[in-house]
Amino acid sequence: MLGQAAVPGHVPLEVDDNPADGGPKVPRRAGRGRGGANGELLCHIAQHRAIYGHGPVAMAKDPLAEAGFYFDELNKLRVEPDVSQKTSELKEECKEFVDKIGQFQKIVGGLIELVDELAKEAETEKMKAIGARNLLKSVAKQREAQQQQLQALIAEKKMQLERYRIEYEALSKVESEQNEFIDQFILQK
Repeated sequence: MLGQAAVPGHVPLEVDDNPADGGPKVPRRAGRGRGGANGELLCHIAQHRAIYGHGPVAMAKDPLAEAGFYFDELNKLRVEPDVSQKTSELKEECKEFVDKIGQFQKIVGGLIELVDELAKEAETEKMKAIGARNLLKSVAKQREAQQQQLQALIAEKKMQLERYRIEYEALSKVESEQNEFIDQFILQK
C-alpha cells in the first residue's frame, strides 16, 4: 500500500509501506515510479537511513526543504519565495553594511590624517621648544662667563686700588717728611 509523506510547499514523496523485497520503507517521487536519477538517489538515501538507524525517510526532514529548495513540476530545482526574499534582504543589508564600512573607512582615514597633522605640528613645536631651551642654556652660559669676567676685572681693580692706596700712603709719608724737612730748613735760616 502506498502512503503519502508530504512536506508543505514541496513536491510530495510517496512511501511504499510494503516493499516487494521485504526491505525498509523506500520513498519515491509522486507520479514518477521508481526510475530516474532523482528517484534512485532518494531510494539510496532512504535505504541508507533505514539500514543505519536513521529511520524511514518519510519521518526524516528533507535537507533540501530545510535549505529552502524544492523541485517544481518540471523537476527543476527552485528556491522558495520567502528564502529568495530573505536572500534579497540579506543582499541589501550586506550592501548597506559595505556602504557603512566605506563611510567608516573614510572617517577613519580623515581621523588618521588629522592625527598625523597634529603629530607633525606637535613635533614642530617640540623642536621649537628644544631650540628655545638650548638658546636659554647658551644665554645662561654666556651670562655666567660674563659674570666670571666681571668678577675677575673687579678683583684686578681691587688689587690695583690697593696698590694705589699703598702708593698714596707712601707718597703722603714722603710728602709729610719733605714738608717737615722744608719747615726745618726754613726755620734754620
